[in-house]
Amino acid sequence: MQTSQSTIYDVIIIGAGITGIGTAYWLQKKCPDKSFLILEARHTLGGTWSLFQYPGIRSDSDMFTFGYRFKPWKNPQPISAGGDILQYLQETVSENHLAQKIRFHHKMVEAHWSDVTNTWTLHIQTLQGIEIFVCRFLSICTRYYSYDEAQRP
Repeated sequence: MQTSQSTIYDVIIIGAGITGIGTAYWLQKKCPDKSFLILEARHTLGGTWSLFQYPGIRSDSDMFTFGYRFKPWKNPQPISAGGDILQYLQETVSENHLAQKIRFHHKMVEAHWSDVTNTWTLHIQTLQGIEIFVCRFLSICTRYYSYDEAQRP
């Protein structure tokens, strides 16, 4: 196990899906002096919308409500296809220069809080092995299901 970062980040966001990207946008906008990273277990951003590629996948919520306040949904289809939602997320990352904040293939496997240092110590599985990240605030922006196995009904 190695400590990959000597930096103590103000915030680490787990997940580069719709919630993690939105959290990063607002953090960058409202707290520009705070240091942060997004750690994404997979090889790409988008969460649900990049994982599920089957024909007909679409949002079950209208995108005028589900989309970001800072980037209104312009597609006339309120119940939109997964590919359109993924494109919207990719545009959001690009337009707001968030790509450099995302670390892909970084899966959180443990998180420990310290009352002594008031920090989180994260054990992150990377392609090189376990690395340690430290932050003051941890924002977990992941879904309830596992990428490793299907949800049992």
